[in-house]
Amino acid sequence: MARDMHRGGVNHRDFYICHFLLHLEPAPTADAFKLSLIDLHRAQLREVTPRRWRDKDLASLYFSALEIGLTRRDFLRFLQIYFDAPLRAVLAEEAGLLAHLDREAARLQKRYQKKFRQGAAA
Repeated sequence: MARDMHRGGVNHRDFYICHFLLHLEPAPTADAFKLSLIDLHRAQLREVTPRRWRDKDLASLYFSALEIGLTRRDFLRFLQIYFDAPLRAVLAEEAGLLAHLDREAARLQKRYQKKFRQGAAA
């Protein structure tokens, strides 16, 4: 969904895992899962998503998915599907982006923890 959104010229600007809704049809089968993306009021639409905005979306998604039980393998599978390329190629060609995602996730985590501590103290 992220790949198609970005390739279609849309960036979310608030792209956190909590903005994905998982709908289950009455009978829980593999075909019963539907995924929706919500909170699109800040989204931007262009011919091409600028790399800066794509990277911001990916950093937000990565940060928000860090503590929900996903594995490193899940992250690597996402990268392979998102870039639609062999994993080795993605890791080599997108090394700069991956380092950026780690830095941004750490920055967002620090900001989130600071905000959380201030809110708890109040």
